[in-house]
Amino acid sequence: MKEFYARILTSPSHSLSTTVKGKSIDFDLAQLHNILNIPNLGAKGWNHRTWVTGNDFDKLDCVRTLFGENADPIQRMYTRNLPLHYRFLHRAVCTHILPKAGGFDEVTHMEAFTMYHFITSRPINVPFLIIKYMHSIHVRENARLGYSNIITRILECFGVDFTGEVHNDLQSSDKLGKGTLGRMGFKKHTQRYNTASPRRMGLATLAKQKPHAACMHVQCAISVTIYTISMCGVQYQ
Repeated sequence: MKEFYARILTSPSHSLSTTVKGKSIDFDLAQLHNILNIPNLGAKGWNHRTWVTGNDFDKLDCVRTLFGENADPIQRMYTRNLPLHYRFLHRAVCTHILPKAGGFDEVTHMEAFTMYHFITSRPINVPFLIIKYMHSIHVRENARLGYSNIITRILECFGVDFTGEVHNDLQSSDKLGKGTLGRMGFKKHTQRYNTASPRRMGLATLAKQKPHAACMHVQCAISVTIYTISMCGVQYQ
């Protein structure tokens, strides 16, 4: 992991070049699409500091879709203000698509941008997000070295020898356990987390939605989580 990120070379935003154990690793969006078997289609917006511009993206519609009609793009965004099913989606996004260290309380602009596309069924280019985020990890100090499962798959495809490598178990931040579900607002009933606390879920907001729309949002959160699990090979306890 450290060698993969430390040796990343300056390259176009649609590709990445590095060296691991003396073997050159070069891939672009099309190659990453083939390695991970995920679509190479959709919006390619990126801005790690503020809102994405262009790409027919409306930041006002984004924040109001996520946080309600009174939300404002200039306000800081927090998961506690998200409906329960969007909190679940946020955890999937910032654990597997845009992995970050530390807490999950704040929603970044890129996380909101990504969630908005999933929720509204707008195509978004996940291989592009992964490559851009890998570049951003390379230039930051003390950044979490994310995508361990994806990088392992990439190195396998390029024939890197793993002899002598030590197996590391998944960290707690890569697992979705009962503690995390409880903090997100789920309550345990008959050994299953199948309901949510009305106080934390924001039922008033959910009740205003049409039943079909609310159902679609929940289905979206579940589908994206399954998608990211299958993409990253992440183990859940």
